[in-house]
Amino acid sequence: MVADDEAPKVPLPDVDMALVQRLKDCYETFMEAEPRILRRKTNRQLSYQACQDVAHEAYLKVARKVLNGELGSGSQLPAYLRTASRNLAVDVVKAQARLRPLGDLGLDVAVPRQRRPADDFDPLEDLVVPTIDAMPLSRPRKVVQLQSQGLNDKQISKVLGIDADRIHRDRYMAVTELRGRLESYIRDAHRKKKTRRVEKEG
Repeated sequence: MVADDEAPKVPLPDVDMALVQRLKDCYETFMEAEPRILRRKTNRQLSYQACQDVAHEAYLKVARKVLNGELGSGSQLPAYLRTASRNLAVDVVKAQARLRPLGDLGLDVAVPRQRRPADDFDPLEDLVVPTIDAMPLSRPRKVVQLQSQGLNDKQISKVLGIDADRIHRDRYMAVTELRGRLESYIRDAHRKKKTRRVEKEG
């Protein structure tokens, strides 16, 4: 038997404490908003409690990656958290589908399910949120990040510890920057819409 002081030393990974702090800062916001988003994303196939469990498991999964040194200091933690939770939610929905009761003939009971068309585009999830994540780290970015996750001004004020006037100012600055970053897309989308209208009239 090996004595405690003779136990082999396992090297610990270099932990980026700034990244750990950023992850801690994400927790309240993520757990407040993500279950509701998951409910919508899964077409309410998962209960709110199940969505909370999925979000919590996703947070722990990303936390393990951070503590194991698998994510670098430039990692976009909100994006990692969202991806992890959406993937886990898909797995849970698939598992539930496999466990559905069988009919008399041993066939799955048909459950009508809403499908998202292949060409369906969610501007918030597919365009605005990634653009927010790409903005430089700042308080204005945090304000619009929290707002995009469904938090109201009172909740944002509580999370960031700032008063309402500052939230309005920071949001204005962030929206101005977002508009600049999304300008080319907005122009293209407007042009396409205008072209379609002309084709219809013609």
